[in-house]
This record gives sequence, structure tokens and C-alpha cells, in this order.
Amino acid sequence: MNSIEIFNFIDLAVRLCIVILSLLTSNLLLKIDADVIRSRIYVAFKNLKKYFVFLTFGFVLYLFEAFLSVNSIAGSTQHDPLKGVMLTVFQLSVLVFLYNIYVAIRVPNKRIL
Repeated sequence: MNSIEIFNFIDLAVRLCIVILSLLTSNLLLKIDADVIRSRIYVAFKNLKKYFVFLTFGFVLYLFEAFLSVNSIAGSTQHDPLKGVMLTVFQLSVLVFLYNIYVAIRVPNKRIL
């Protein structure tokens, strides 16, 4: 496997995880009362703020990847591994942030719902 195939596999796996985690989080948001969600996010705010800063770093890499794509010569594969790393870090930062939101709002005990 070359580096492009590896990044394509990682891209697919991370996208699948992001979709699954967003579906789980959406399900929780529909089931739980808004006041309960607000209080749980308030309790976990310090942790969420740290991961949001990491997500912001991922967004900056996402922007740089777009600049590399626009400025690259058509068909040039010179920056493909670098673009793959940038997109992977961005997707992992989104995944980590979504996971921490899910952990913050999930019900610790199923009987509480």
C-alpha cells in the first residue's frame, strides 16, 4: 500500500466514525431535556474548551490543505502526503471533539432517562 491508499483508508474509517458518532449524539439530543443537556455541557465546559482549541487547529490545517489544492499544478502529486496528513488531523480533531460532546451529554445511568 502506498501513502495515498493508506490515507484513503484512514479517511473512510474516520468519516464512518464521525457519522456514527454524530448519529449517536443526535439521538441523545432528541431524547434528553434541553436543561439537562445545558447543565451537562456546563459541567464539562473546561474539557470541551480544550478540545475546541484542538478543533480550531484542525480547521487551520483544513484551510491550508485547501490552499495547497488550489495552488498546486494540475496533476501534481508532490503535496499529496502532506494534504493527506492535514485532512487526517482535521478529521481526527472533529472526531475527538464530537466524542467529547457525546461523553458530556450521555446519560451515565440508563434509569435516569
